[in-house]
Amino acid sequence: MKTNFENMVFVANMGEDTISVLNLIKLEEIYKIELEDIFFYKIKKPALGPHHAVIDYNKRYLYITNSHNASISIVDLIQNKIIDNICVGSCPSHIVICKKNKTIYVSNTDSNSISVISLESRGLLAQIPVGRMPHDVKLSKDNQKLYVTNIGSDTITVINTATNDIEKSVYVHPNPYHITLNKEGNFIFVVNTSFSSRQGGSITILDSKNLKIMDRIRVGKMPVEAVIGKNENILYITDAELNAVNILDIKEKKLIDRVYVGRMPGCIEKDKKNQYLFVGNMQDNTLTVMNLKNLSILKNIPVGIEPSTIVCV
Repeated sequence: MKTNFENMVFVANMGEDTISVLNLIKLEEIYKIELEDIFFYKIKKPALGPHHAVIDYNKRYLYITNSHNASISIVDLIQNKIIDNICVGSCPSHIVICKKNKTIYVSNTDSNSISVISLESRGLLAQIPVGRMPHDVKLSKDNQKLYVTNIGSDTITVINTATNDIEKSVYVHPNPYHITLNKEGNFIFVVNTSFSSRQGGSITILDSKNLKIMDRIRVGKMPVEAVIGKNENILYITDAELNAVNILDIKEKKLIDRVYVGRMPGCIEKDKKNQYLFVGNMQDNTLTVMNLKNLSILKNIPVGIEPSTIVCV
């Protein structure tokens, strides 16, 4: 059963255990989905800490990692409520759904592991030990490999999704935080953040076939997350220290623009039509909406406390 959430965006608010639901036509929040008892919400003490979310292929359920609760929640977007919780590892960060094998992968930052969950039974299938402090997870184009960033060990781990065995781990540059792939899946772009503004951050480019480092491009002070442009020649990268989105020309290997947004921008996403770029500003509790054609800011939309992820339908 497919549902119609066209022109809607979901934003997980880590600081208050809610999901903001935004209308792209009106460019405003139309309602919130509360994930925890009203008692916790009123005293503004998040019990779950929703960090990352993905939507299922029928666009009915939202799967959310709860960093404070060692679990993931499944939210029914028709009923606007949690229908199930699944225990995983400690401090789950990112989540991805493997359609090929009908499995869910969750990175557990404090457990140094990846939880594998059956999409159908919702049962735990495996816990895979990886590097220290795994954070982001992304699938290859064919869903046969899972790429994991390990911040604490400066590595990328590759997992075979058919067997859930580790194929290899390779060293990259310090603090690999998030990754994104191009459309063909032959290039992996690793966002290496920095916990010192003096050192600055960088983008490591890997060949996905052999995981060899092809290039490293210095960018910004504290890069967080990136999305690739429609023509795959541009990377849009949030920078929490600069309060900006850095715009990198991949071929020329240089910064071509910088757009200042709200305070402490982290998550970033494009809509499916490549019209808008969305940036979550964690200190302002806003979502910046940018026009991708001219990079103008259309609106800063108030959302919940600490917006941590953006899901475009």
